[in-house]
Order: sequence, then C-alpha cells, then structure tokens
Amino acid sequence: MTDRTRPLAGLLAIVVLVAACSGGTSSAASGNPPSSADPPSAAPPPSQGVAASPVASADASTSAAPSPEPAPGIVLTQPWATASLTDVASGATFRIADLAGKVIFIETMAIWCTNCRAQQADAWRAIQELDDPNIAYVVLDTEASESAAELAAYERKRGWDAFTYAISPTEVSRALAAEFGDFVLNAPSTPIIVIGTDGTVTLTDFGHKSTDDLIALARRLGA
Repeated sequence: MTDRTRPLAGLLAIVVLVAACSGGTSSAASGNPPSSADPPSAAPPPSQGVAASPVASADASTSAAPSPEPAPGIVLTQPWATASLTDVASGATFRIADLAGKVIFIETMAIWCTNCRAQQADAWRAIQELDDPNIAYVVLDTEASESAAELAAYERKRGWDAFTYAISPTEVSRALAAEFGDFVLNAPSTPIIVIGTDGTVTLTDFGHKSTDDLIALARRLGA
C-alpha cells in the first residue's frame, strides 16, 4: 500500500465500523429481545367467580346460628305424677304431670272418711271463690277396697264436679308414701299435697284446712 492510499484505507475502516455499530443498535431496538430479557408480565386479576346468591347466604347464616328454642316449661317427673290415672266421672285418662304450670291440689281420701267429706266441702268453696282455670284439684281414693264406680257415685251425690276424682293405683300410693311418708295415705288426717306454678311440691300440715287457708295457699303458690 502506498502512502497516498493508507489514509483512505483507514477512513474506510472507520466508516465500516460505524455502519456495523449503527446496524446492531437498530436491530436491538426494533427486533424482539430474547425471552429471558422480557420484563415480567402483570399477574392476571384474581378470578371473581360467580356472585353468591343472597338466598344461599341467608341459608348459610341460618344454619350457622340457629334461633334459640323456647325455654322448657315446668316438668314433673315423680312416679306419682307421671302415672296414668282415670277420671271416674268421664273415663278419660290423665296424668298429674299434664297439669304442670297450674296450682295443683292433690288430696288423698276414702269414701268412708267423714273428715275427707268436710275437707272437700271447704275445698269446693275455695275453688268456687277463686274461679281460676289455672287451679286443679285432684282427689285420689287410696282405699284399696273401693271401686271406680263407687267413687263416681260419691262424686255425683255431692256435685263436686270441679274436682277430678280417681282411684289411686297401688304404684301411685306406694310412690306417694315413698316420698311423703306412710301417713300421706291416712285419709282421716286429710293430707293435701300442693304443687305451685313453678313446680314446687309441698305437703301441707295434716289436719283440716279451711276455705280461707286453701285460698291463701293457692294465691301464694301462683293462682
């Protein structure tokens, strides 16, 4: 190469180098960059799903928090209260437990007992004066030799139809004696058991209770 051509060769080399650099930059700017250099794409929005039905939501809420049940009433579980008895006037069966929530008088008696008749006469007057459907007066004949027919005739003769008369089955008499003592079956002592509206059971003092005594007792126990 001559001295005259050497500068031209150097200039040509510079032009080629510049052109090569310019072409690479353009390629990088306009071409697709390698996938490893791609910026991370934005995460897709979370799936919205299907909107919950208002009815389904209400059902779920109800099952999770059920409404409270009503408070239970007074329950009598004593054997003499849950035993089946028969009203001698109507023939209907009943249980003393079915009367729970009322003031319940239970008098043990015998047809031959004159003290019992006097006690029932005063109890009848008390029931008439109170005139309250939330009072029940049950008379249990505990004399084993007396029948339902005889007791029904006794009730009809006196007209005390506001009372419920029944023959006390052996198991009921035994259950009463087990809880209150044998004397509760002694008819002439006019035993009366009283159950208040709150379920409290009380054996009254033995002996005759006057009309006023029974009215006061009924009112004190919830009538």
